[in-house]
Amino acid sequence: MAIVASDLVVTEIMSRVPGKSLARFRSVSKQFRSLLSDPYFLRLHHSRSRDSLFTLKACQKIKVVSAVAALNDPRNLWTIRYNFQVTNKGLLVHDFTLDFIGLRIKLLSCQHQLLCVACSTGIHLYDPLNNVLKKLPDSPSSPWCFNRSHQECVVSFGFVDAAMQYKVVKWPHDLDENRTRRLPNGIVTTWKKVNQLKFEILNIDINVEDGGRLIVSPWRMLKMQCPYLLQLSSQVHVNGFIYWITADFQIVSFSLQDETFSTLNSKPSCFHLDTQGSQKSRFFTLCGSRGNLWMVDFDVSSQIMEIWKMEESGWAKIHKIDLGGTRPNKNGKVQMLDILSDQVLFELPSTGQLIRYHAKTNTLDNNEIYTDYQLCHFTDGPLSLHNIDMSDSSPHSSRYLNFESFLDTQPR
Repeated sequence: MAIVASDLVVTEIMSRVPGKSLARFRSVSKQFRSLLSDPYFLRLHHSRSRDSLFTLKACQKIKVVSAVAALNDPRNLWTIRYNFQVTNKGLLVHDFTLDFIGLRIKLLSCQHQLLCVACSTGIHLYDPLNNVLKKLPDSPSSPWCFNRSHQECVVSFGFVDAAMQYKVVKWPHDLDENRTRRLPNGIVTTWKKVNQLKFEILNIDINVEDGGRLIVSPWRMLKMQCPYLLQLSSQVHVNGFIYWITADFQIVSFSLQDETFSTLNSKPSCFHLDTQGSQKSRFFTLCGSRGNLWMVDFDVSSQIMEIWKMEESGWAKIHKIDLGGTRPNKNGKVQMLDILSDQVLFELPSTGQLIRYHAKTNTLDNNEIYTDYQLCHFTDGPLSLHNIDMSDSSPHSSRYLNFESFLDTQPR
């Protein structure tokens, strides 16, 4: 009984220790290694670290001509250098710069320590605490991660808590621009029924019996066909589910655990097909932030933006923001970067403005931005990308012998 009590005490204490320290404690003894690798402990540590979210901000810094990359593909001429800052409770943990081939990157958070970075020519895993970046194998169909027509990211990243498993999903890359759909409000969109297209999935399993080693599986095609008319660019990840909106005003979810599609019965009161005929300037955007699903309802004519949150009891309107004092946002696109009970940080791509809304004073702070600005959150955990096994990722492993060239462990 004394040993059991001791293990319980150690578990309680260690579940509150920063993940970077836990990685070192595993080498203290076999007992510590077993305890700190136990699935129960990993889930406990994850649940408690979610209360202390880290923030990673990426700002595009400069364009660098990459002559070497351009020799392989002329589209790789430009390399973008990003300045990253990792903060916790407003305090800077560390900052660094990384270069990515191509003109676009997207930070994808699963709120379980590791981040996914999709750039124009590949997908990377990133460990912000240990500052390690590693490239994942390219999918068999295409290495590209952005839609070529609209430059929308077609990669999702999430964590399945029950299976202790990360999943990377690539949605169909190319939309058929000749198959458009006119909505009841008169707007022509590039919605497409994707049940004839294949979705690809890459599993990254945590082997708790081997000290938390990450094992990367080969890419595989999703067997389940999607029966819904998805707007692929609207996809967001929240707590193990991917969400989209559809052309007929539904909210569709995809379970990363079960790999099945379904629709949400609950929708914000503003999001209904029968109200759109007379509201031709209404735009809706799904957002995923801090473990919650949000919807932004933006009316171009009035420049009024409402933010709705999905709660257990249904959808609740959290903020109503008047953007009349800023430059008009004519295309209706809103990128919500972060949201708290009293503040909202969002970007208006059409106007190049980064805006912070203060709910207590009902005021706006806006700045002009001329570079890409992204922000996401992750939790502190005991994993490390130094402990990753990619031997099972492809039957032709020699194809990825240049894998170590993508490793960046030191700030530049």
